[in-house]
Amino acid sequence: MKICVDAGHGGADPGAIGRRPFELEEKAVTLSVAEALESELERRGHWVVMTRRQDRTLALEARAEFANRLEAELFISVHANAAASDDVHGMEVFQFPGSASAGVFAASILARMLVAFPSHRSRGVKEADFVVLRLTDMPAVLVELEFLTHPDQLVFLSEPANRRALAEAIASGVPGGDPEPLMFA
Repeated sequence: MKICVDAGHGGADPGAIGRRPFELEEKAVTLSVAEALESELERRGHWVVMTRRQDRTLALEARAEFANRLEAELFISVHANAAASDDVHGMEVFQFPGSASAGVFAASILARMLVAFPSHRSRGVKEADFVVLRLTDMPAVLVELEFLTHPDQLVFLSEPANRRALAEAIASGVPGGDPEPLMFA
């Protein structure tokens, strides 16, 4: 499958910024996870294109246009969340409203993330009219890894081993990404 991986934010747009117990910008987390996701998806036999490979500013419309031009079959945008309260935490995956095919990918990816990290809270699969979900011609999901504004989750997202494990979990949620499908009772 041809998959477009989008590392959210970048360049002049840092995205969310966690500040406690140290500062961490979303754009750094997303690029790291996206690079690991690229490697993991390729290892599993997928063909991957990346919207960005460095810290650069890229318009949301340009991200969707890139995926459309290359005729990707799936678009995965990687993000880290933020909230006004520092006790909000959890993983969630967004899809465009009414997109049944994206909903299948979103549910599978979130399920795999929660299997890999069972102590993390599920915030569910949600619908949103985000530009990268609306303007892509293929099924598209936006993965919110965790909340940078939650001190424990900021530490979690700062650790390279956790970033790699998140990428592996996302990749295993893509069809063909895992030889043993996750079964639900």
